Amino acid sequence: MSKSGLIPLWTDSDVNSFYSYFTDRAEDKIFQMLSAAGERYIEVARKSGSYKDHTGNLRSSVGYMIFRDGKRVADNFEKSQNGTDRQTGVTKARRLAKKIALEVGTGWVLILTAGMEYAARVEALGYDVATSGTIQSEEYLRETSKNLFDKLAKRGY
Repeated sequence: MSKSGLIPLWTDSDVNSFYSYFTDRAEDKIFQMLSAAGERYIEVARKSGSYKDHTGNLRSSVGYMIFRDGKRVADNFEKSQNGTDRQTGVTKARRLAKKIALEVGTGWVLILTAGMEYAARVEALGYDVATSGTIQSEEYLRETSKNLFDKLAKRGY
């Protein structure tokens, strides 16, 4: 019993355990959401790209990386099945994602890439390199986040 006559329901250790448990669950959910958004991006951008990729580098540069406090925790980059080179695209996309992550620093970061330097020029010519994939990914994150926060609000959090 404490000096005030109140009996604590939980020890400090219990509170720390609860906090750790809920923090871990939140981190897992954030990672799942970012992974699913990245997968949605590449599903659309790799398969629906409306351009002819002669070397395979542009399609190979389409991918994503997830960082947590500057450390890579997941990625998805694949060489295109078509083309004469393909590896250059993967290499440049990875390098670009790592550079961006260094600039962002802390927290969770999902980086979607079309990592060849001419990707924007191809888009400007009217071809879809990353736009549709990015839109799909953003819509997924908005919808999933809203659903998650709505559930938390219903539970009184």
